[in-house]
Amino acid sequence: MAQNVFNRLGWALALVALQVLVFNHVHLWGYATPVVYVYVFCLFSLEASRSEWLLWGFFVGLVADIFTATPGLGAASMTFTALCAPVLLRLFTPKDGGEGLAPTYRTLGRWKYVGYVTSLVLCHQAAMLLFELFSFFNPIDMLIAYVGSSALTLMLVLVLGRLQGKKNRDTVHGG
Repeated sequence: MAQNVFNRLGWALALVALQVLVFNHVHLWGYATPVVYVYVFCLFSLEASRSEWLLWGFFVGLVADIFTATPGLGAASMTFTALCAPVLLRLFTPKDGGEGLAPTYRTLGRWKYVGYVTSLVLCHQAAMLLFELFSFFNPIDMLIAYVGSSALTLMLVLVLGRLQGKKNRDTVHGG
């Protein structure tokens, strides 16, 4: 249990650091900025309590807010995503015995994992853009930012999931 918490904490800090130092400076076409710390939700299983999801989401978002000078944006969008994440994970988890496993390519299968991550990223990006813009004044710009940021975030989160899967497979097989 404690090892799992420290593993999540290490991932959360590394992802926020990557976000602050690298990805906040990526603005493709002036619209698309990836948000990689949403990957933290790929470290939870269905056994995690609702309060655990919410607390982790809020605090990861809050730490990101502190270092990016976006008061409340990360915390609000991550908390909203934490509300949706267990429901989304339940949709993609096998009905027979998948409760204790964290979502990975191996545990869910390739397409279910991609579906879970895609829905998670789309949910987070929608919340983030709506909280950030707080208006529908320029819907074309908002749509471009949503699609671009979601695509970049999705691509990076899938790569992180693949890299973590390879690391776990290598440690299990002794390599």
